[in-house]
Amino acid sequence: MNSSKVLTYTQTFFRIVLAGLLIFAGYLKIQDNTALFETVAYMTWVPLGMKSLVIDLLPYVEIIVGGLLLTTLVDKVAIPATALIYLSFFIFAIYGFSTGIEGDCGCFGDLGENSFLNSILGSSFGWQMMIRNGVFVAMSGVLFLHIGRRR
Repeated sequence: MNSSKVLTYTQTFFRIVLAGLLIFAGYLKIQDNTALFETVAYMTWVPLGMKSLVIDLLPYVEIIVGGLLLTTLVDKVAIPATALIYLSFFIFAIYGFSTGIEGDCGCFGDLGENSFLNSILGSSFGWQMMIRNGVFVAMSGVLFLHIGRRR
């Protein structure tokens, strides 16, 4: 198998994983945004109006961007938007860990401490979240190679 096919398969896998996570996370936040609300409340330096926008719009933005990423129709918008979302999550994970925010970040709604999904996705601030989000940023970076190849 040549390197071009490996890259294509890798990008397809990354696209499905990243889009699926965005859609899943957005859906769970729509169902229960309590954890997201509590986490955003920790950011005292963010104006109240901006906090409200994040809490109200983030779940829908995640679902829309995830859907666009799956369709591959508007990659010039979907891929940078995906990278920006995951980069923001990565920076927020670092911020939360360094400032000592405890508990669930609200990344995937309120999964419950003992749930199977929580054990896999790990929504508590710490090294696991930073590494996970760093991997997602790297995966979204690989998708930029797709944009460059299409030109």
